[in-house]
Amino acid sequence: MKKQWSKRLLQVTAVLGFSLLSGCTSPPAEEEVFIPPEYAGLMKQTEAAGFQKAWGKPAEIKKYDKITVAVVVSPKQLKTSWWGSANISYLVDSHEEDLKAMAEYTHESFRKAFAKSKYFKLEEQPGAKTLALEFAIVQMVPNKPVLGAVSNLSSLTPIGLLLLPLKLGAKSASGDNGGAIAMESVIRDSQNGNVLAVFADREKGETALFNAREFTPLSNIRAIIDLWTANVVTALDQVKEGKRVKVEAQAGFSIIDY
Repeated sequence: MKKQWSKRLLQVTAVLGFSLLSGCTSPPAEEEVFIPPEYAGLMKQTEAAGFQKAWGKPAEIKKYDKITVAVVVSPKQLKTSWWGSANISYLVDSHEEDLKAMAEYTHESFRKAFAKSKYFKLEEQPGAKTLALEFAIVQMVPNKPVLGAVSNLSSLTPIGLLLLPLKLGAKSASGDNGGAIAMESVIRDSQNGNVLAVFADREKGETALFNAREFTPLSNIRAIIDLWTANVVTALDQVKEGKRVKVEAQAGFSIIDY
């Protein structure tokens, strides 16, 4: 009898978990707070994975072979829920300090990414045939390490394993749990300031059966940033080659994330 009850409970939780896991990916932000409104209105939902909304002039971008990168924290941030803003990590560092540190991390991530570009050289100053990328962090929600640790470690117990589909479903349905970050970017001509492209994305930490990144507040966010910077370089290289832009999407679910 006990074995039958456990089997049925596992089947029910599996169905519930599967239905909720369809919400693993993050929905786009409801507004833009950094991109100029006249260009934000031009953005469309993208078919290419990697960025949720974008607009650009690829024929113009093809004329360039150098780029400057400025990573900023937008003065206006997207609204974050009270639950998303509550984090034990702020007993050590403030949210402003975390944002500043993440901007520095992003700039270094761009440096590494552009070192692998086929066509674009990273420059410090504007000049001829040089693009200017303004990459703005418009929201950042750190992971809650204590809850992440409890969730991960409880998965190693018989009851935790049994309830795993429900826990995964709850994580995937949330826009904040596991960490989240949103960005808006503008690409201009570095000399005359003409806007050549805008794009925006919001991603949350990957849902996994066991997510080692959830033991720290910012690891999930760093992984998203590294994917973004690599995708920006890949997209620009594809434009230079006259190809249709298609870059890597943020994984919504994995077995193990570390």
